Amino acid sequence: MRNKKGSASVFLVFILTAMVALTAVFIYAAKRAAVISYGDGILNLACRSALSEFNLELKDRYGLFAFEKTGEEVEAQIKEDLDYALQDRQEAHASRINVSFGQFSLADPENMKQQILDYMKFAIAEELLNRGKREESGEKKEDRTLRNRRIIDSLPSKPLRESSPGFAERIAEIRDQFKNMDQIFDQSKDTYLLDRYITLKFKNALNDQVDQATFFENEVEYILQGEYSNKKNQAEVRRGLVLFRSSFNAAYLYLDEEKRAQTLAAAELMTPGPPAVLTQAILIGTWALAEAENDARLLEKGKPVMLLKNKASWATDLDSVLKNLDQGCIDTGSKKGLSYEDYLMIFLHFESEPLKIARMMDLMQINMKGTFSKDFLLKNYHCGFRLKAELGGGERGYDARY
Repeated sequence: MRNKKGSASVFLVFILTAMVALTAVFIYAAKRAAVISYGDGILNLACRSALSEFNLELKDRYGLFAFEKTGEEVEAQIKEDLDYALQDRQEAHASRINVSFGQFSLADPENMKQQILDYMKFAIAEELLNRGKREESGEKKEDRTLRNRRIIDSLPSKPLRESSPGFAERIAEIRDQFKNMDQIFDQSKDTYLLDRYITLKFKNALNDQVDQATFFENEVEYILQGEYSNKKNQAEVRRGLVLFRSSFNAAYLYLDEEKRAQTLAAAELMTPGPPAVLTQAILIGTWALAEAENDARLLEKGKPVMLLKNKASWATDLDSVLKNLDQGCIDTGSKKGLSYEDYLMIFLHFESEPLKIARMMDLMQINMKGTFSKDFLLKNYHCGFRLKAELGGGERGYDARY
């Protein structure tokens, strides 16, 4: 015991033993970290694999990515992928795998909106919006009315139907809110992207060159009005368009000195004295409405109509209005103005976003029932899922979405 060399040897053995033990701990910790990392990677790949089985028709037709599976089916698929990938690495296996969809339903308006915005940003970047510009076909199918109560009750917009006023009843509100045309057509705004998506993916009364079959011919009009009849949707949107144009035409008649004087002179002939002012207002309203009817006919023929008229673009005359003469469609030859689709964009801009998205989903669901599966329901489709798994002795969570 008094031998110093022997004491040093014992001391060195203690130190070496501690170092070996510490090294073993580090090796074990590194191995565990590597196993967890490896398991993480495999789980993420399994999640991406599950997402790869999206509905191709939904993607091709509407640019949306979603899959239809139950939580149990996704869990079984992930377990199968893990078993295949980890045959020789059992220590990296995850246990107690649980899949939930929660906030990932495609029927959730926020998820639908985000998918549409992602698609439109891609379309703008790839310059897809102006490719294959559609023209008026001139051939319209017979009127269709949706009467199947089971389908109607399953529509995403059904809960909003009772509280939604008709399109024509909202024209005064649209007119009062209308201030800046540039905001409506600003491509950096989400509202513009949603509205442009609608005109790109859905038919309207003047444009039915969507590649796939649809139940309604006037789909954009359905989004604005919400009736289950083609004719009703077109008629109500047309009525709203005439009222909208009438208000701008009346403003021009009051601002144009020549036409204002013309209406006042006619009013004084009809009702001399103080009542002439009221008669003038009635004449201006009648004339503005007649011009608006002509505007609607021009738009239906694919002609542009200026939002704010000038002398060159004004078509009707007061004598014809007073004599109640229908001159058909008077074309001034003006090449300036907005198209029918541009006016639809204006109206869509002021549509309630939740209602607009819900009616879009109606059309998607109805059309997919007709061309893909009669049992198709958007609420059964998911744009992602939440995976919880026990890995390396602790619970880990993974969010997988398109």
